[in-house]
Amino acid sequence: MDRRNLTIALGALLLYRPAFAHTNAELANRRGPNGGQMRATPTLHLELVGKADELVLHVYDHEDKVVATRGATGRATLLLGAERTEIRLEPFGINSLRGTGKFMPDPKLRVAVTLTLADGKPQQERFEPFRPLPSKK
Repeated sequence: MDRRNLTIALGALLLYRPAFAHTNAELANRRGPNGGQMRATPTLHLELVGKADELVLHVYDHEDKVVATRGATGRATLLLGAERTEIRLEPFGINSLRGTGKFMPDPKLRVAVTLTLADGKPQQERFEPFRPLPSKK
């Protein structure tokens, strides 16, 4: 390959910028559009918003565009110490699933979410929805 073609090929590679997924480490200190904790699965960004007795899971693609949840199913397993609570998540609005159960907001609460979109395979992620974000320096 001559020098000119090599330069063109390298330039094309530099201009080509595929959308790379964010990692959970990158999302850990970022609040989602609805004020919830963000997490990444291999194909989605998930935002979990927790209030007393209610969880809402918002679903986005890796470019943070809404993903329809019609026909989706979900489950949240809440863990606080030895206490375990299961909450069924059902489609709500355009890109969300919602579930209710008996729990209180606690920074130590851990939530494992399983989500299956209508046309996809199950995806799982873990959240700490009431953990405060580190302060900015």
